[in-house]
Amino acid sequence: MKLTIDQIQYIDTYVEKSGIEWFDLKIELVDHLADAAAQILEDNPEIAFEVAVTKAKLAFGTKGFRPLITSKTNQLNKNYYKRVFNYLVSFFTFPKIILSLFLIYFLIKTYQLIDDKMWFYDGLTIVLFLFSFRLFFFIFKRDRIDGKKHLALNAIKQISMIVCNIAIFFQLGYTLFSEKLFEGENYIFFTVLWVLAFLFCVALEVISNRIYKDQKALYYQYKIAV
Repeated sequence: MKLTIDQIQYIDTYVEKSGIEWFDLKIELVDHLADAAAQILEDNPEIAFEVAVTKAKLAFGTKGFRPLITSKTNQLNKNYYKRVFNYLVSFFTFPKIILSLFLIYFLIKTYQLIDDKMWFYDGLTIVLFLFSFRLFFFIFKRDRIDGKKHLALNAIKQISMIVCNIAIFFQLGYTLFSEKLFEGENYIFFTVLWVLAFLFCVALEVISNRIYKDQKALYYQYKIAV
C-alpha cells in the first residue's frame, strides 16, 4: 500500500527524533521505514500506523541505526576516493594529458632558465600550500546545507585532511633536500611529484564541488516532496 504525505512526514519526524543528525542518511532511513511500514500495514491492516513504524524500526536490531551509519560512512568514503582517483587518472588520458605534460615541461624549463633556484621551489611550495588551504577552507565552510548536516559532506571534510598532509609533506621534503635541489639533483622527480600533488588537489576540489551540488539538489528536492 502507498503511504500518505502525513504518514511520511510522521516517519521523517520519528527518524529525526531517533538521533539521526545526517540529512542524507535520514532520507534513506525514511524511505526504508516507509516501505517496511507499508508492507506491515498491508499484511496486518488491523494494526495502527504508529505500531507499524515501530515494528519496522525493530527490524534494525538492538543496535538501531548505528550499523547502517557505519556502513554508509564507509560506502561514501570509498565512493569519494574512487571518484577522485578516476578524475585524477583523466589528467593522463587524451586530451587532458597534453595539459599535464605541458605543465611538467613548463616547470622544468622554468627551473633550467632561472638562476635563483630557491625562488622556483619557494614558489611551488607556496602555490601548493595556498591552493590546499583554500580547498580545505571551502570544504569546511560548506559542511552544511540550510543548517542541515550531511554525511556525504562530512566524508569530504574528513578526506580533505589529506590535502593538508600533502602540503606539509612537500614543505618537509623541500626543507630536507633543498641544497641538493638547488644544485640540480632530482629536480625533475620533485617537479613531477609536485604536478601530481597539484592535480590531486584539483581532483579533490572538482569532485567535492560536484558532491556538494548533488547534496544541495537532493536536499531541496526532498523538501519540496515532503
